[in-house]
Amino acid sequence: MDAKMKSIFLSHYCMIMADGIVSAQELETLYRIGQEKYQLSLEEINQYVLSAGTSFVVPESVEDRIRVLYQIAEIAWADEVIDPTERKLLKRYVLRFGFLEDNADDITELLLSSVQEGISVEEILSTINNSQN
Repeated sequence: MDAKMKSIFLSHYCMIMADGIVSAQELETLYRIGQEKYQLSLEEINQYVLSAGTSFVVPESVEDRIRVLYQIAEIAWADEVIDPTERKLLKRYVLRFGFLEDNADDITELLLSSVQEGISVEEILSTINNSQN
């Protein structure tokens, strides 16, 4: 995995650490995303988490940014509780990914509520694309 993808994946790990409590469900979600979305082995995920000191890289396309933010929201919801620090961290990622501050709260809430309601990232992207046409 290149440094860019490693940085993006490790942003997911930051969400696990946001509330200071690492739950089994959050770790399971991190590992599932690592295996399914990044094709990482368990050993690779362990290695990346242990070497978490990497620089931050923003995904290039808006679609990729939303996908990564959605994955971070999935990890936040894994234990079925959104701690204020998790919400704040997700909002910080929204801002770091270049979304306008005026929209950051709405994007954060959309992502968290979508994950909670089982709305897929593909449905979110489709809705966004349809609203732009």
